[in-house]
Amino acid sequence: MKITRPFLSISIRSKIIILSIGCSLLPLVLIASLTFVYLSKVAENKVSDTTSNLLGSINWNIQTFVNDVETISKLMLSSRDVQNFLSYDKHDFKKIYDLQNDTRNLIVNISNNKSYIRYVYVGSEQRELIITNQWDRFTYDHIYQAVSRSKWYQQVGDLGGRGLWLNSDEVRLVKNSPDLLLYGKRLNNLDTLEPIGVLIISIDRRVFDEMFKDITNAENGQLMILDQNQVIFYNSRTADLQQIPQKELNLLYDLPERGTRIDTINGERYVVTFDTNPGTRWKVVSMIPYSNINSEVVLIRNVTLTLTLVAFLLAAYGSYLISKRITKQLTLLSSVARKAAKREGIEGILFEEKDEIGKIGNQFLRTFRTNSELSDKLIEAKLKEKEAELHALQSQINPHFLYNTLNSIYLMAERIGAKNISKMVMSLSNFFKLSLNNGDYITTVGNEIDQVKNYLEIQNVRYNGKFEVAIDLEPGIERIRMLKLLIQPLVENAIFHGIELKEDKGNIAIRGRREGETLVFEVEDDGVGFDAAGAGSRPRGYALRNIQERIQLHYGQDRGIRIDSVPGTGTKVTLEIGIID
Repeated sequence: MKITRPFLSISIRSKIIILSIGCSLLPLVLIASLTFVYLSKVAENKVSDTTSNLLGSINWNIQTFVNDVETISKLMLSSRDVQNFLSYDKHDFKKIYDLQNDTRNLIVNISNNKSYIRYVYVGSEQRELIITNQWDRFTYDHIYQAVSRSKWYQQVGDLGGRGLWLNSDEVRLVKNSPDLLLYGKRLNNLDTLEPIGVLIISIDRRVFDEMFKDITNAENGQLMILDQNQVIFYNSRTADLQQIPQKELNLLYDLPERGTRIDTINGERYVVTFDTNPGTRWKVVSMIPYSNINSEVVLIRNVTLTLTLVAFLLAAYGSYLISKRITKQLTLLSSVARKAAKREGIEGILFEEKDEIGKIGNQFLRTFRTNSELSDKLIEAKLKEKEAELHALQSQINPHFLYNTLNSIYLMAERIGAKNISKMVMSLSNFFKLSLNNGDYITTVGNEIDQVKNYLEIQNVRYNGKFEVAIDLEPGIERIRMLKLLIQPLVENAIFHGIELKEDKGNIAIRGRREGETLVFEVEDDGVGFDAAGAGSRPRGYALRNIQERIQLHYGQDRGIRIDSVPGTGTKVTLEIGIID
């Protein structure tokens, strides 16, 4: 409360400046914070996307490499030299020697241009052969026996002819060999499909260094490959996989198929991106220090703060200019309001409609002038209302006088036996009684139709039965309330302008029905008609115009009467009004 009182006492211009600066400062700080967070995330995503793309390329290279190894294994599997070498079961040493040479030549020819192959082994229970490079001269004896007892042998047998990747510590064939990656496959007889031996291809892990040099050099990152059993068999930073910290290893277990996340290892944050090779199910993992992208984040922060400060200064200056213009218009508006309160003239005043204040000012001027005109019209309307009340009183006196006089004539006609006169007088008396309706302008459909019937009886006597009338009302609408004296003028119009001008006898049909929330009445005659196209379908004549105006005043502009007429055929007038609750 103590803070708001001084604020309320200052000028409106100062209030606008303070509020504008305050309202602009909060969004600016919020936008700046969100922008900084967003752009920082963009920087992270940029590194993540770049790494993901490189991992995609690496995955493609891995798949190409794996396909190459599998192709070599298929060539050896389908070779008759290898098949004969492993399945020959006789003791013909010369034959065995020839088969061994043929197999050796095949392996050498296939692996000669594959620098990543360290050795190739084929063997069975009867014989075995291992081809190594010049550095691996010492091999184990009875390799097949060791292989057949290993867990790997059972696993590759369950694959139904497909190959299996494994670490060299699971199956060692060469003494003192470096840490290698192995690809093994069961060899089956091409004719009987029975197992006849195994094939093992040793891969130099350094083949992956060439694949990963782009990403490791680009962001000073680290790359690892985990096999399908979540075992790391390659690390771009550490040749000895045993030197990888346990915390780092724990983060790599149970990774999803692919994605990016930020992990903290030994107090340092890393952007960890990973992808899974669909063929081998190997997982390629990239670890880039977060500090590598921190420089971009710092730059983003500085730019954001600078832009925020500039935007704040512009907002303050804009608030000053806006407040100056607003108060100018408000001062003029205050002057106009004072003159309007004193009902002084405000001619010649005009606001500039360049902003809302100007539009409000001009709207105020228009409203004031309109109210002045309405005030003058209201005074005039009250005078006319008094005249109308006097006229209505006179109109009520005259029908009552006529009604009482007609009742006296009816009694006199009954005494002398003048039936036609008494009938006509009674109809006229009832007509006036229904017209009065106890001074109420609302009647029912039933009373309105009764009034029409009384009117028709009078006119039929006058015209000596020149027309016949058919009335058709939808059951149930008799009790619906409506304005009085709407249908009778239409019937009168049909007699005077249709039937009366016709030489022979005529017919009048009166129909009424309800359509939803609308009452529809039709008055149709077969009189002389007129050219409705030339005259238009809108009501003409005082009586019809009066009905139209009464309907629209009471029921709305969408209600009223419609006229359809054909010369020589007749006329139909349709009346539509709403339902009165």
